[in-house]
Amino acid sequence: MNNQYPPPQYPPPQYPPPQYPPPQMPQQDPGKGLGIASMVLGIVSLVIPFAGLATAIVGLILGVLAKKKSAEVGMQSGMATAGIVCSIIGLAGAAIILITCLSCGACTVCASNPYYW
Repeated sequence: MNNQYPPPQYPPPQYPPPQYPPPQMPQQDPGKGLGIASMVLGIVSLVIPFAGLATAIVGLILGVLAKKKSAEVGMQSGMATAGIVCSIIGLAGAAIILITCLSCGACTVCASNPYYW
């Protein structure tokens, strides 16, 4: 073997970089947070009837806003729909309780006043 000559040096092969499609970020729902808040307030309005009037109104407004924002980007808004439904039911229950309490209060005022009998 003859060691006088070094082995030939070849340049490394040049390959083009692989062509992958650019990564797509998942589209986020802008109304998701409002939908969750609407659903929570709707459930609270069902569970706590005396605070139900205020929480149902706010939950209903947030649910409508969440549905509108989700529809703008073409996403479904199930939590916003659930929040709207719970808020409407809570609002109806709170209205019935409010009317009942006011009518009972009016009856007691009338019954305790001797001028009305």
